[in-house]
Amino acid sequence: MKRRNIVLKTLTCGIAALAMTACTDTWDNHYQPKTELNATETLWDLIEADPQLTQFEEFVKATGYDELLKQNRFYTIWAPVDGSEYYTTHPLNVSDSMINVYKLEFVENHIADYNHTASGNMSDNLVKMINGKYNRFEGSTDNYTFKGAAVTPDYNIAAKNGLLHKIDGYAIFTANVWEYLAKVDSISLLNGFLKSYDEIIFDELNSVEGPTVGGQVTYLDSVVIEHNPWFERIGQLNREDSSYTMFAPTNKAWREIYDKAKNYFVYDNQTADRDSMQDVMTKDFLCRFLVFSDRLQKSPQDSMVAYCYTNMTGYARMQREVFKGDDLEKLHSNLVESIKLSNGTLNIVDSYNYRTFWHDTLRVEGESLLGTAEGVNDAEYQQSNKTFFTLSRDSVAKYRQTSNGSIGVYKPSTATGNPKLRYTFENVLSAKYRIKVVFVPANFINPRDTVFLPNKFNANLYYRDASGKQSKALSLGKNLTNNPYAVDTVTLVPDKAEEGVDYFEFPVNEFNLSSDKTPFAQLEIQGKVGSRESDFDRVFRIDQVFLEPVTE
Repeated sequence: MKRRNIVLKTLTCGIAALAMTACTDTWDNHYQPKTELNATETLWDLIEADPQLTQFEEFVKATGYDELLKQNRFYTIWAPVDGSEYYTTHPLNVSDSMINVYKLEFVENHIADYNHTASGNMSDNLVKMINGKYNRFEGSTDNYTFKGAAVTPDYNIAAKNGLLHKIDGYAIFTANVWEYLAKVDSISLLNGFLKSYDEIIFDELNSVEGPTVGGQVTYLDSVVIEHNPWFERIGQLNREDSSYTMFAPTNKAWREIYDKAKNYFVYDNQTADRDSMQDVMTKDFLCRFLVFSDRLQKSPQDSMVAYCYTNMTGYARMQREVFKGDDLEKLHSNLVESIKLSNGTLNIVDSYNYRTFWHDTLRVEGESLLGTAEGVNDAEYQQSNKTFFTLSRDSVAKYRQTSNGSIGVYKPSTATGNPKLRYTFENVLSAKYRIKVVFVPANFINPRDTVFLPNKFNANLYYRDASGKQSKALSLGKNLTNNPYAVDTVTLVPDKAEEGVDYFEFPVNEFNLSSDKTPFAQLEIQGKVGSRESDFDRVFRIDQVFLEPVTE
């Protein structure tokens, strides 16, 4: 959304350095006075002289638009006459905060660029106001309306820099989703976090130059663009030409889920500003899937697609989060209020009903080690010859049993050797995970293979401790075996786990590590077939390894 600040002062050096000639031939054609109107007064002259517009005059002057309406840029104004309801419900208050409200929600909501003449029959005629809103200007001769307010017989009043229409009533301001967030006290924590990323960018091209003072360009109409990086992530919530559905947790719901979610983002003691990092990352995840673009929904009753993309760890792709079934039903649970806004709907909910999608499965494909550079850092596939096998999509039954149809095959480099593999997990959280490895049978690689022997192996987990200085090692079992006749998912349980516990809880998270840190979370699989043992397979055929979240 563009906001206009009426100024008659020298801009800072930083902005002045950007200045260049703003008026092009195209610009002049849009905004120069229309000679056919044959008028001599400016729009401000007309307003100032009209006894029916004394209250509108006060608001225009208080917001600084009197100076702009004296200039040659061409506007159309729909001016509410004295006694209109707005003046009763909004008595003029010249405090800075209220002036900004009057400017955006009242004055700018009654002014548009270009010539908008009332003529003949007009229907479905949307006019873009200078605050970015779209208001309907429609009707027929002597019976026109402007956003539902009746246009008086005094319309198409010509000025040398535009047109003036007078209306009974006023154009009610309808907030968009982004604007409305700030209007509800009960969702101030969500609003405060999102708006903390606001940036204001000077829009020189659409700003109106004023006189040069002291060698510096000044601007009568200084247009700034509101930008926020969340617009790219969750949707352009400030745009009037979009349509969204947003779920906003109340402060109560926000605090409840924040206290739980922050435990997933505990950083080690070596992380700079670890508490601030924990706070920001927690809130970041709480905001990711609040918004749904209405244009993405084929059947909102069956499923809804979040605007934000999810980066699926272990896969070279981005995809959107889809809510369906119980997840979809929970979105609407504990609904406090649903508000129709200018670019969508805001649903205020009193509980944060999302599953903990930030605590997601972390997958690494079995063949992923094949791309690791050999040399000094070749511990990932020691003592093995590596290759991979891709199942044909014609082998539908087998293909569907694997994650993506590709399998890592690791053979010992000697006849009596054993492969030793290390898989690295990125973005592990300070949370509970079940650690799993998926083996496939020999005949997935060679359909003619009739010998089915299990693997025998030890498994170890390496992870970052709370100090952040070293990697800890944890045994996940010795002399483990798999079922050689089927795609077998083996759960690796810590040796010292309590009875009934089949998971490991990482003490610190490694999400979004800085460039000077490398992930410590690694799964090591070491073949343990003895030199004289013939009833075990020395070849690892691995579809994937993964960390499965344990939720409470």
